[in-house]
Amino acid sequence: MSAARIIALDGVHNFRDFGGWSAGEDQSVARDILFRSGHMARTTAADRAHIGALKISLLADLRQPRERAREPNALPDPAPAKVLETADGGHSEAPHLSFLREGNLTQQSVRAYMISAYQRIPVEPHHQSVFGGVFRHLRGGTPTLIHCAAGKDRTGILAALILLALGVKREQVFEDYLMTNIAVDIDALLPNIAERIAEQTGEQVAPEALRPMMGVEADYLENALSVIGPLDTYFESALGVGKEDISNLRRTLLR
Repeated sequence: MSAARIIALDGVHNFRDFGGWSAGEDQSVARDILFRSGHMARTTAADRAHIGALKISLLADLRQPRERAREPNALPDPAPAKVLETADGGHSEAPHLSFLREGNLTQQSVRAYMISAYQRIPVEPHHQSVFGGVFRHLRGGTPTLIHCAAGKDRTGILAALILLALGVKREQVFEDYLMTNIAVDIDALLPNIAERIAEQTGEQVAPEALRPMMGVEADYLENALSVIGPLDTYFESALGVGKEDISNLRRTLLR
């Protein structure tokens, strides 16, 4: 099943369909509607043709403004009709870059940062705004693409929330989340990422120290869900998505 979900593109990492999971009562999440990926700054013509054929109606970009300015998406023509983007959230730059500038990185310090990021992301208003907007858009049942830089952390939290709202069991939600470690060749990317980080931050970093940041771990998502707490409360109070909205979402996206 993993291979069938992963969509191989030339210039986009981690592009995949996260529908199709069982939602109980002989139902499953619709395919060809829920898509997730990394950024699309390096799309090829073939990539843009493939993405265009998906007829994406909403693109939700969870990156910070400076991330978007540094690596703007190269989208198909016509582009998605609607784009949701985060505000700066009070950060002068993406928090992970601020952390990387501190230098002297180890796998232990990077993993600790990742856990802190997963505890922070769900409670930040600029992320909550986009999360809620995606939920409301999905009631229309049209193809939607959510992404951040690598398509695994901010995107992973939102994708998990959508699947949980649809009644997908936690084991399958975590299976979808952990699929990043299959979809992305982390070993091949580590040297290049370390080089790019050195260019962006002026700090040299051992590629292996970045491994906890390049992949995903179940403990990361567990920390996010622990901070989120009861889903119904979070959906309503943080995202402005009520129980009737969730019921409508299920009627639309379950088959």
